[in-house]
Amino acid sequence: MKTPRAVALGLGVLALASTPALGQSTLPGSGGVPHAQPSGLSPATASVMRTAASANLFEIESSRLAVSRSQSAVIKEFADRMIGDHTRAANRARQVVAEIGATMPTAMLESQHQKQLDTLKAVPNQEFDKAYVEAQYTAHVEAIALVRGYARSGDNERLKALATELLPMLTSHLDHIAGLR
Repeated sequence: MKTPRAVALGLGVLALASTPALGQSTLPGSGGVPHAQPSGLSPATASVMRTAASANLFEIESSRLAVSRSQSAVIKEFADRMIGDHTRAANRARQVVAEIGATMPTAMLESQHQKQLDTLKAVPNQEFDKAYVEAQYTAHVEAIALVRGYARSGDNERLKALATELLPMLTSHLDHIAGLR
């Protein structure tokens, strides 16, 4: 059985770049991530979407860091691909969420993703490429399992279809990053 956190991380590509919603509040223990009062989403899916937005934002922000810090043209090329692909996926997710009439929280890093990004920022330059590759590998292994889980058992048919649509992209990313290990 997939945990809510697991499903949430996998849906990271489904939730980034959402616009602020009316009625947002920050709940204790939420890592400061605003919580929208969603329309058209169950409380479980709304929770998943909040964490998912954070996971996808981590992918983009860690890749931006790699573009600026990496010593390798190959790593920089991969990071550019991550930024573009995850941004396009986020735009697609925003479109689907708007079509179902839902509102979503603003994409912000939750505490665990902020810690991971801070760790990457602190890595010495000569060790950065290896740390970035490992962070991306782990993130993509988790994302594939989790997006697949939502595609199979999520409670919103449109978001399940989107998860299915995005799986090939995530698998391609994992194959690429595995080759860089």
